[in-house]
Amino acid sequence: MALLQESLLGKSAAEVLTREALTAELEDAGRNLAGPLHRLTDSSDESGRIDANAANMLQRMHEPLMRLRAWALMSESDDAVTIDPAVLEDFIHLVAMARSLAEFHATTGPQRLMHLIGLAQVRTRLEAHVGLTPAIDIPLPAKAPGLNIVEIAAVCGLKLTTVRNAVSRREMPYAKNEGVALDDVLDWMVQRSGFLYSHINATTLNRRINGRLVNEELKRSKAVEFERCISRLRLSLWRMRKGERRLALNAEGVRNCVLLLPVIAPELIADLGLEQLEDRSDDPAASMHREALGLSSGETLWQCHVPTLGILEKLLERLSQ
Repeated sequence: MALLQESLLGKSAAEVLTREALTAELEDAGRNLAGPLHRLTDSSDESGRIDANAANMLQRMHEPLMRLRAWALMSESDDAVTIDPAVLEDFIHLVAMARSLAEFHATTGPQRLMHLIGLAQVRTRLEAHVGLTPAIDIPLPAKAPGLNIVEIAAVCGLKLTTVRNAVSRREMPYAKNEGVALDDVLDWMVQRSGFLYSHINATTLNRRINGRLVNEELKRSKAVEFERCISRLRLSLWRMRKGERRLALNAEGVRNCVLLLPVIAPELIADLGLEQLEDRSDDPAASMHREALGLSSGETLWQCHVPTLGILEKLLERLSQ
């Protein structure tokens, strides 16, 4: 059963899966199923009892629906969001029956409820792939080797054509019937601003990262202390706890993790695997950065991209020497 709905792609999941829209679909599903289920299990045809069954279905399923929504839209790990496995199974069965009934009668099925379950399945697969234990144990279909175009678009809030064009440009290796391997797709998706589960890339040392993720990592790091934000340049400034070296980070960056390193000998960090290590001392924008960082005209300013958390750790260790 295809769960993710192509008609809902192109917007963020939070826009598509609002509480109001999901609740309305749940109400419709309960109302449509209550009659047939009641007649199958009870010979009477009392409308009052059918209405009561529909109301009871909504009451029982509303909380697990909202919990599943919270987890599927959450951009970080949270073990506090749980659903009893038996209740989750009942919810999935409800959605499956509502979808089958709608198909039989050629009416619109519970598209958003199905889309929500599909998103949760993708999150489960991605977290399990990197060794995390998903907080919600949602059943998975037959194991697929990678993510397909619809799944990538759904978890990144992208149009289907956007993902297809990226595949055509070979931004990620795509194989027919297999999709994009999970390692490759995680590195591509973390560079999209709408990616729901970027926290997954921060759980390993060799996944692609960006400025936003590193800003959160530095908040937890014992190697640095926060100095201040430079709002107009969207930078956060950090000072090494050992020594006087500083670094500035593109704290809101999605595409890459870019660091500015004032007054540093490039030989110190040249062997760490940093990308695009460049002397930006004489760039047109250097004067703004000098002013923001409090540098004199003769002090150098180097810039680099940090591709992974493993390389970030090595860099912080080197800067602490």
